Amino acid sequence: MLSISTANGSVTEILLSEGIVLLITPLTAGIVGAVLMGALALLLTRSSATLKIAHVTSAIVAVLLALTGDTTFLYLLTLVLLLYLFEGLQTHRSGMLLISMTAIIALITWVVSEYVWVSAAQYSAIAIVVMYVLLLIYQTYQQTEMLSREEEDSDDIEHESLGLPGRQSFKRAFNEYRQTNGHSCMLVLVRLMGFEQVNFHLGREFGDLLLAQSANRVAQCLQSGDVMAITHGNETAKMAHLGGLNFAFVCSLQHGNHLHEQLIEEIANSTLKPFNVGSCTLEITMRASYVNCDEEMGQLENLISCVFLALDSQIATHQQSLQQVVPYQQRMQIHRLEQQVRLSELAKINFRSEFELYFHPVIRHEDNGIEFVELLLRWQHPKQGILSAHEFIDDIRLVGLAIPVAQYVLERACEIALALKMEGIAVPISINVFGAELLSESFIEFIDYTLLHHQLSPGAIIIECPANMLAELNEQEIAMISRLKNLGVKMCVDSFGDAPLVLAKVPALRFDYVKLSRSMTQEPESMGHTKSLVKGIVEMHQEKDCLVIGEGIESAGQLEFVKSIGTIAAQGFYFSRPQNSNVLISWLKQNL
Repeated sequence: MLSISTANGSVTEILLSEGIVLLITPLTAGIVGAVLMGALALLLTRSSATLKIAHVTSAIVAVLLALTGDTTFLYLLTLVLLLYLFEGLQTHRSGMLLISMTAIIALITWVVSEYVWVSAAQYSAIAIVVMYVLLLIYQTYQQTEMLSREEEDSDDIEHESLGLPGRQSFKRAFNEYRQTNGHSCMLVLVRLMGFEQVNFHLGREFGDLLLAQSANRVAQCLQSGDVMAITHGNETAKMAHLGGLNFAFVCSLQHGNHLHEQLIEEIANSTLKPFNVGSCTLEITMRASYVNCDEEMGQLENLISCVFLALDSQIATHQQSLQQVVPYQQRMQIHRLEQQVRLSELAKINFRSEFELYFHPVIRHEDNGIEFVELLLRWQHPKQGILSAHEFIDDIRLVGLAIPVAQYVLERACEIALALKMEGIAVPISINVFGAELLSESFIEFIDYTLLHHQLSPGAIIIECPANMLAELNEQEIAMISRLKNLGVKMCVDSFGDAPLVLAKVPALRFDYVKLSRSMTQEPESMGHTKSLVKGIVEMHQEKDCLVIGEGIESAGQLEFVKSIGTIAAQGFYFSRPQNSNVLISWLKQNL
């Protein structure tokens, strides 16, 4: 039977059973509460299993000692305090040693005076518990200080080489700024581009020097009084280093709603100027994103996630031409959630039953014949309908299905090519390579085996490589392309014009076809003075015996334009939309 009553307004009586009554005073309750809270806090922060056991034991013993005053619990508490003393000796912590030794002395006084002077024993008991509480407070404070120092140290490491504040300093400045400045403001993320090539060819030391010069130029553009100041140590800066090639700043819109866009433009113009590093003249580019600081309830970590998402989501969606400035939009969060769902679905999918192949012909100008047929990967999604490859290719690579899916597509392409051969239809089939990991020794050997197994003649299969992938090929991957050529596989550059480095690499890679991207095959009136440039690119490839195709053709005007600049064929919705490959043979018989 448990009952609780208050006597005299200061002492609480707890009746556990008949004849057993515990008297709880406010002082006792406070001591027990302090012990429990301190022990709980340290349990969550300490990593040592021994100390965790000691805190649990001391909390239980302290509660029982405070409630009963039984000397048995006193002896148990002695062992716990000796454990603390031993831990203090091991770690050489003077504060813990002092508190532990004081508690031990008080404990000995209590034990001795138990038989000599009762009043001294009572005071010693209180002293022991107080020492224990002080020990918990000291350890909690010490742990908090250690975590704070770790944050500051990590922050110092981030800006040590560049002299810029890191994330923690940025966060402190932002919180203070938002409390004192009630005007709308923007968080801007600036990402410098092009350092991979510098680090690879010249070494990381040159890359670090270039990064320091670039950061200094960016900082020079942020002298406006509307840009938030960030204090770090004894210095003040206007932007923070978020790690890697990423920098951030906050600007108020009090004196202009487009100040952030003006600052981004100034930064872009400053980075366009060549850098002199050592005896080399180097060039870099930048991209930026921004978000209104009123988004995401004004929490800085969430805002930083938003600007990173804005830049990264555009790359993940295979944008043909990356925007230099990307504003954050809430739909990006939706797209990220959809991607997470797709990843979980792809991890369990049987792609051989759910993926399908569609075909899209490339039509010659000369006789309206079919130069070759491109196979396009589609996903018959149970909820979202038919998804194009660009919507889930990156997801396939993330879940580790790039090689299996590529092998499946190649096998199906070879089966279709063999069926066409048996029907007497001489139309090559092209497939897309969507990642540099496919230009590997094992995959090339698989291609060789599959072609021999289906007894296909040279040229029956064409492999298309996206232009942005070719911009980052290393020497080994370039050698793999040469191996494919030796196997009798024709090669095609897809979406040429979207990656500037391809212009220098393509002639050396010996491609058979080049497809001009949609950005280079627009309506003649929208091309302006770039028509002569595109025509020059076509002529350059013709001199290398490389056939040029215009893709993305949707109107008669576009078709006439690509004919006028010297292309030999075209592809696009103007001729037909992609159709299921199951009807390819019948479609070819009708159209041939």
